[in-house]
Amino acid sequence: MAECSTRLVVVVATGMDEYQTRLLQGAQPVLANGGMSVLAYLNGPLGPGLPKALVNLLCRTRPAGVLLTNVETDSDQREIISLLRTLDIPGVFLGIDSPDATSVHGDNVTGMRALMAHLLDDHGVRRPALVRGIRHQADSVAREQVFRDELAARDIPVDEDLVIDGNFWNDTAYRAMWDLLKRRRDMDAVVALNDLSALGTLGALAAAGLRVPEDVLVTGFDNDQVAALNWPGLTSVDQDLPAQGAVAAAQLLAQMDGALPAREIVVPSHLVTRGSTADQAAWARGQVDAAMGMARAAQTRMAAQDAVIGMNRAMMRSRTIADVATGLAACLEWVGIKRCFLALHERIPGDGGVGSVDTTRSHLVLDYRDGVSQPVNSEVYPSHRLLPRELQGELGSGVLAMQPLKAGDEEIGYVMFERSHGPVTVSEVFHADLSRTLEALVSNQWLQDHAAQLERIVVRRTQELRAEVEMRRRTEQELQAEVEVRRRAEEELRRSAMQDGLTRIANRAAFQQHLDHHWQRQAESGDELALLMVDVDLFKAYNDHYGHVLGDETLRTVADCLQRVATGPDDLACRYGGEEFVLVLPGSDSGAALAVATAFRELLADAAIPHAISGISATVTASIGVATVRARLDLDPAALVKAADRALYTAKSSGRDGIALADDGWSDGAVDGRGEVPAAVRVIPQPRAAADDETPAPLERSAAEG
Repeated sequence: MAECSTRLVVVVATGMDEYQTRLLQGAQPVLANGGMSVLAYLNGPLGPGLPKALVNLLCRTRPAGVLLTNVETDSDQREIISLLRTLDIPGVFLGIDSPDATSVHGDNVTGMRALMAHLLDDHGVRRPALVRGIRHQADSVAREQVFRDELAARDIPVDEDLVIDGNFWNDTAYRAMWDLLKRRRDMDAVVALNDLSALGTLGALAAAGLRVPEDVLVTGFDNDQVAALNWPGLTSVDQDLPAQGAVAAAQLLAQMDGALPAREIVVPSHLVTRGSTADQAAWARGQVDAAMGMARAAQTRMAAQDAVIGMNRAMMRSRTIADVATGLAACLEWVGIKRCFLALHERIPGDGGVGSVDTTRSHLVLDYRDGVSQPVNSEVYPSHRLLPRELQGELGSGVLAMQPLKAGDEEIGYVMFERSHGPVTVSEVFHADLSRTLEALVSNQWLQDHAAQLERIVVRRTQELRAEVEMRRRTEQELQAEVEVRRRAEEELRRSAMQDGLTRIANRAAFQQHLDHHWQRQAESGDELALLMVDVDLFKAYNDHYGHVLGDETLRTVADCLQRVATGPDDLACRYGGEEFVLVLPGSDSGAALAVATAFRELLADAAIPHAISGISATVTASIGVATVRARLDLDPAALVKAADRALYTAKSSGRDGIALADDGWSDGAVDGRGEVPAAVRVIPQPRAAADDETPAPLERSAAEG
């Protein structure tokens, strides 16, 4: 049964970046004066269709009203609007055109006309390129139409070859502009339909050797903070987002009181000119002040980056859910989070032990308020209530942002937080780190639960078997059937315990067991044993740039390449942890090990996984440490791991994308794994080839990347 919340307004947004933050800055005071509390539901790209958490929130909580900003896809947008109408929940839309509804947006026409006049009339531009936004999105459509109308009014034809898709995102715009510049470079201006895609454009132009504004003028739209921090400053259009938020909030309150929708409401916008379209003299006069402002902003962003790195480390050290809560609480103040509530959904056990998740019931694992982690309420509560009963008052103040958390395709919980300071993009990093860590821990916990359940099945079946043999002297056939059940369960238990869940190759436990076994055999036979330690170069930067879906796929590709060169009967490729892998080569000397390492590098190069911000190569590369030894019983196998690790360190510190070999005599001073492994390591020269059309990395990262 729905529980109508007469004092809660839900703001549905794709994230909590500068656009949404500025809208909320205008909306929240108006709603608060109207006696409303605000919850920002962040509907990020979590998969096809609306998230269960959002549907549950709207259907079960029945908020007093909804402010809807643009969502990822047109189908999601239509589904949310349809759901609001079915539930009879008042809604006001920001930047979305919808029949019979109040739609608030900035004056795209006036601002865009001023921008085009600035380019076409003030600067005499005649061959402008256009970087589109999201094709179905109303703002993008309106701005593109003004671009075309203003050119037509001056009898300037639109060169469709200069029209590219940027999707309102810097990385997409960078690649589209780079592809365009490979075909032609005769444009005299680039009109990007938002500031983030303008930043991507600036990066591509700089990489191609074109100067702004000397060779090409560049403009954006939205006047985000990053527009003023870029060098040169970005000419943009300010559409007064706080005013849009305030107007939308006032209209929503009016509809709650029975007023009819006001249809379209347009908030004035104005042109802001900066260095990206300035003449030389004007630009030179303002360079010093602009540089000082950018330096101050850079210091602030560096401090925020340090805080984010600290949280990365805290999450990486977490081994349990309790560790996550403790580590997260220790970092929240650094990243400007003043309130944070982390909740996980309840598990529904299944016959096989894995079961599923009940998204309708949750329990709290972190209660962070006023800079302190509070004792956690153990109550299991309906998920649509968001918090336990005694904490419901927390929903009535400030603006809490809510993001669902997933493991694979399943929602496993959610996090609610409120920022007090710091860059707005820190919330995206905060959510990404938390999701990745919890997904790994929860998945591992599920595997452990599954293994424990299998073990319980084995124990139960064995007890039943003994009881039946004792009582009824069952036939030999029945006994064999029960033994077979036990054998299969134990095989599945062993298999799940020795395999890495992501890459499907051997895990660290399997590696240690394999190394120990062959160490004993090699010590008895006197044969050599080799170990390769492999680290994917700059994988953290790759993950931050391409996202964790592609990051996981890259790890699987690396594992496949390593598996393919493990051709010996006793060779074993393993995932050691994170982006590190090992390859055990029993019976191999240094020459054979180097040949295997070289073959692996060739397979990885053939895979040609793009890595646009590597700085080493246009594709993903790896550093390899190699160590060989004649195993002996008085030497701990861990010494070989240390030697290979030291060689790996040398390969990485020597520029990465290479192989380093521990000298043959390294083990002379290492006994029982104690003491330092001698640092006698040499780098094996490796050829590096770069394609002529290799895409350079962007010169700077966007605000959304932190």
